[in-house]
Amino acid sequence: MKKPLCLLASVLVSTALWASPASDNASNYGGGWTDGSNGGSGFLNWSLNNNNGTSGAAAGNFLGSSTDGAGDINVSGNSFGLYANSDGGAYSTAVRSFATSLSNGDQFTFDVALNYDNGNKGFNLRTAGDSVFNFNLGSGGSVSSSTATLNAGPGTGYDWGGNDAVLNFSFAMNSSTSFLYDISRTSSAGFQGTLFSGEVTGVVGNIDNFEFYNAGTDDGSAQNNLYFNNLNVIPEPSAVLLFLSGLGMIVTIRRRRRF
Repeated sequence: MKKPLCLLASVLVSTALWASPASDNASNYGGGWTDGSNGGSGFLNWSLNNNNGTSGAAAGNFLGSSTDGAGDINVSGNSFGLYANSDGGAYSTAVRSFATSLSNGDQFTFDVALNYDNGNKGFNLRTAGDSVFNFNLGSGGSVSSSTATLNAGPGTGYDWGGNDAVLNFSFAMNSSTSFLYDISRTSSAGFQGTLFSGEVTGVVGNIDNFEFYNAGTDDGSAQNNLYFNNLNVIPEPSAVLLFLSGLGMIVTIRRRRRF
């Protein structure tokens, strides 16, 4: 009887690992957020790229309080931040891969804090180097997809200004080739509703990485920065339930053998 029980436990543990939850936030980087660093779990190393552009422009990444220029998404006083000011071709990107590509039932969530909408700042969900979903703030907010079909919700009726705004992003895989998305806003006034929602279909390839970016803002004001934090992947729940129920079966069998 021991071998079947051990085999069952091994299969269940493998199933739980396959679900691959992930979590990270800026408080995990006490030594500094640098190219190749990796805090939290379930993600691969950060790839940070900064281009200062022409003379007088500046770009970079940092850890700092999001309340310096936008809403509060801090953990222990810190969020991830990107700046790229004075135009001249300046840009900053932060790219990261999932340890395991997103699969049916997985949910990927994170928070963004931003304020002024000059330049371009935003997020790409990607298959290899192709974006299957883009959120961009530049003269207003927009969502798009260049490699799949995007069915967008009504868009935003909210003013992007105001330094207490926080956007909550959620992506839920509902098949191997499609996912649902929801971008909502909260502020000191409370929850203010969904800005964008819908479904992306016809995705080709595995969704295996993502990118945050900031490019060509007016100046070095904190209100021009892009802040983000609280990255989480919640695995497909049936795998976890199977794991827990399997452990319950093992405990029940062992108890019966004792009597």
